[in-house]
Amino acid sequence: MAASSQTVGRGLFVTGMLIAGIWSVVQVSFVFMAGYDELVLMPVHLAFALAVTFALVPLVPPERKIDEGGDPRPRRNPVDAALSVLAIAASAAIMVFYLLNEDRLALRIPQVDPLTLADEVAGLALVVLVVEAARRTAGLGMTIVVLVFIAYAFLGPSLPMGLRHSGLSFGEFIDLQALTTEGIFGVPISVSATYVFYFILFGAFLDVSGGGRLFIDLAVSATGRYRGGAAKAATTGSALMGMTSGSAVANVMGTGIFTIPLMKRTGYTPQVAASVEALASTGGQVMPPLMGAAAFIIAQNLGVPYSQIVTAAIIPAAIYYIAVLFAVDIEARYRRIQPIPAEDMVPVRESLLRLHLLLPIVYLVYAVMTGRQLMAAAVESIGVVLVVSLFSAATRMGPRAVLKALAEGGSRAIMVAVPCAAAGIIVGVVVQTGVGVRFTELLVGLSRDNLLICLIAVSCGCIIMGMGLPTTAAYIMGATLFAPALHQLGVNALAAHFFVFYFACLSMITPPVALASYAAASIAGASASRVGWTTVRFGLPAFLVPYAFVAEPAMLMEGDLSDAAISFGTALVGVYALAAGNIGFLRRKNRRIESVLLIAAAFALIYPSAWVSLAGGLVFGMIFLWQGRTAGTEDGARTGGPEHETAVLKGRTS
Repeated sequence: MAASSQTVGRGLFVTGMLIAGIWSVVQVSFVFMAGYDELVLMPVHLAFALAVTFALVPLVPPERKIDEGGDPRPRRNPVDAALSVLAIAASAAIMVFYLLNEDRLALRIPQVDPLTLADEVAGLALVVLVVEAARRTAGLGMTIVVLVFIAYAFLGPSLPMGLRHSGLSFGEFIDLQALTTEGIFGVPISVSATYVFYFILFGAFLDVSGGGRLFIDLAVSATGRYRGGAAKAATTGSALMGMTSGSAVANVMGTGIFTIPLMKRTGYTPQVAASVEALASTGGQVMPPLMGAAAFIIAQNLGVPYSQIVTAAIIPAAIYYIAVLFAVDIEARYRRIQPIPAEDMVPVRESLLRLHLLLPIVYLVYAVMTGRQLMAAAVESIGVVLVVSLFSAATRMGPRAVLKALAEGGSRAIMVAVPCAAAGIIVGVVVQTGVGVRFTELLVGLSRDNLLICLIAVSCGCIIMGMGLPTTAAYIMGATLFAPALHQLGVNALAAHFFVFYFACLSMITPPVALASYAAASIAGASASRVGWTTVRFGLPAFLVPYAFVAEPAMLMEGDLSDAAISFGTALVGVYALAAGNIGFLRRKNRRIESVLLIAAAFALIYPSAWVSLAGGLVFGMIFLWQGRTAGTEDGARTGGPEHETAVLKGRTS
């Protein structure tokens, strides 16, 4: 029986990877086509995503999903296999339906022209398949939220006054969700089909060529010889990986299997090692030039070029990662963590021989920043990967490697495409019923027009919504429900959407459901709950970054560059003070009052007032100087005593 289940699982896995490869080829072909309607590309995109999902992800998904490093060929029982094959066939039939009815669907008037029986059957099947695929890929949390909004669409007339609406009939619901570009085929899946897929495919080609491992090796070579080098390598490597990954959990599983054991060997506890990796990997979603899928949706929602989103993200991303490096450096000094042992260092010469693999990223950044169409830029960058891989026998991509990259790209894309489709159901209901407007009025009313109270409420709401949801889905819901309230209170649109985006990302490390922290804990062999809270403690400065750029939009490159430079400088001092106060060590172990003053100074430095920031800077400076005078006389060896000074002189911790 076990052998039979394994055979069935292997067969579906091969089928799924084959469909994924074909999907990649079809998507690339759209780049060279002209004149197709959105209701052709998006149904084709979604149908392939659904088919790949049902082939690769079992009815009862394993604890670790495909992009989380789980078994790529899980066992499938006969019932699971039969239902999955039926779902794959239904997905194909839905794609055929849309292709055959392309002209009619493009010309019909939504909510006016009557539905045919085929429209109703195809629409209902599509909704059911999307919900089930979301359950398999995004988990039960996403499924429950979608079902609640579907129920809300039908039960509107019987709800209390604050939530009541006229309700949707079955036909109106199907029309909205399956036959227009306001439901399932709305902005989220449109962005997945026209932008995100191509960048995921680019990342797959770069990984197969060896670019992913190069990032880790470069990070180890650059930081490994310094104190706490393993944690600094994890931070730097995850930042580089984040440029092409855009998924916190995938980043953890891609880099953590190398960096977490390395951190443990150099003296970090399993709990801290996992926390550093989770925090660094989560930042990859805000790391230019690719960022997470939600960044493309921000550009679409605001109607601005993606290059503007990349530019806006530079200072916040820099502060985020510098804050992480501050934290790991302070922890390394406090715990006296040593550099990476020589035997674990990657020879610099070996890394230099593969530096040509960075050329595709250079080209992609150039193409994006110069306004090249994103689909074309990503596909051209894939071509650059293929060309530069030929420069060395170790990186050369032959036909087998190309096929593997095509299949990998398609299989990774389901983790964005399916949640985007499910989020489209929610957005359609919110817009059609008007609940978004009422929610905005409620949020503004409860905050009594106080921006700070509203920001705190929105940040908590985004984190709660993001528990167990992919970042993209969490952002879409937050942008729909929360961003309008911030805009109504005077926050500019870009800052409002970035605020929601950041906290959707940070939900990946915030307990009680912190997917990135839990993935790292599984590698480190540490308690998932303890890793989650430790990650929050180390990442506390990151939680202040969104408040800083709402208060000072210059940090998003909006306004005078001199204002941006000043804000950047004060924010860096602020996050350093916060990290020192939070960890309990600046130049020696802090007294309790010193930690409290450092945390207060951090908030003052980030506050958008020159005088308040100056006061915070003075407090930080006085504590820094005072600890410099007393570092050798208090708290013993751990806090800067003679042994520590000797180590510094020997270069062991510098």
